Amino acid sequence: MTDFRFARRSAILGKSVFDHAPGTIALNSGAAYPPCLPDVVCEATEAVGPLREEAMQYAPLMGLDDLRDEICNFVAEDGIKASRENVLVTYGSKSAFDLALRTFCEAGDTVIVTRPTYMTAVHIMRTHNVRFLDIGQDEEGFCADELEEKLQRMENNAEAMPKLLFDVPDFHNPTGVTTSLARRKKMLELAQRYNFVICEDDPYRRIRFEGDVIPSIKSLDTTGHVISLGTVSKILAPGLRVGWAIGDAGVIRRMAMQKADGGSNAFAQRIVVQLMQSNKMAHHIDEMIHQMRIHRDAMIEAFAEHIPEAIIKAPKGGYFLWATLPEGTDAERLVELGIAEGVEVSSGRLSFPNDDPGNCIRMAYSFITVDDIKDGIAKLGAAWRKLQSQAQAA
Repeated sequence: MTDFRFARRSAILGKSVFDHAPGTIALNSGAAYPPCLPDVVCEATEAVGPLREEAMQYAPLMGLDDLRDEICNFVAEDGIKASRENVLVTYGSKSAFDLALRTFCEAGDTVIVTRPTYMTAVHIMRTHNVRFLDIGQDEEGFCADELEEKLQRMENNAEAMPKLLFDVPDFHNPTGVTTSLARRKKMLELAQRYNFVICEDDPYRRIRFEGDVIPSIKSLDTTGHVISLGTVSKILAPGLRVGWAIGDAGVIRRMAMQKADGGSNAFAQRIVVQLMQSNKMAHHIDEMIHQMRIHRDAMIEAFAEHIPEAIIKAPKGGYFLWATLPEGTDAERLVELGIAEGVEVSSGRLSFPNDDPGNCIRMAYSFITVDDIKDGIAKLGAAWRKLQSQAQAA
């Protein structure tokens, strides 16, 4: 390749979790389970027919009015009060988060994240050259008291204060932890006190297996300090690439002006409208919850059999299982040995923007069959035993 003068951001290269080594079992892919993809797309596409001129044109910058209205109805079921002017349609929630970064952050600004956090969000933030203020998690989720202490210290030292906080409070990616109501209220209070914006990414919120629903942070927001990021990728079909941001109307308008896509795909938007207006979307989500619960249980049982040394806390929903291996474990090496055995998992390193403890891995139970989950964890167990043997021989 010619020695071009690349931008610094293009130096951030890596392997996508959707690129798999041939013949391996993909426990690193948080994609939808193929048999659960809705079988109503043909029907919905036919319904688009009378609106084909609209569906085949550039969409409005903010998104189709019908879809924005349906999104308002959808989130109203979850306690979020929004009207059309509060909704921006995007190419998935990652695109919405990127627009929020473009709207609020300059290079060198600080963004608050969990430790660990969503690996793709780390990549997006690094392309914006932001700094990370990482905050720990425990069984109640986001450690808001730790954040308060760090913000007080920054304020006392006259440091530049954070502009954004990014979190996945329900069935967190990668840890699966759900943040308690008390912690959510404290996060919002801190956002109001220190004037930063919370980007609440909730792609898995509807995929709850058990336990009581906790109000979203956005549903508690009365001052416009929260932007809710949503998507149909996890509850319907990722290939539609339809997501949204919900926030203060003035903020949403500024975010819209950062778009460079000519308007999100109108055809896909119209399909989502048709599905939201029917009861088939709700039925589809119920089926997915049932299937994902089975997948989660199978993965936990397989871990107990093949890698009993791992510390695992069963998530109450979502797509992911997070494993903490004994201290001193080289998770990167385990990933390499896993590929050699025929299974792919994600190293925890990808989810730590600053210091990586080095002994964590993330698995997704969403994409593959129960049999492949069992086989994949068995292969990972073989890799684990090889890693232990190598460590003892060193």
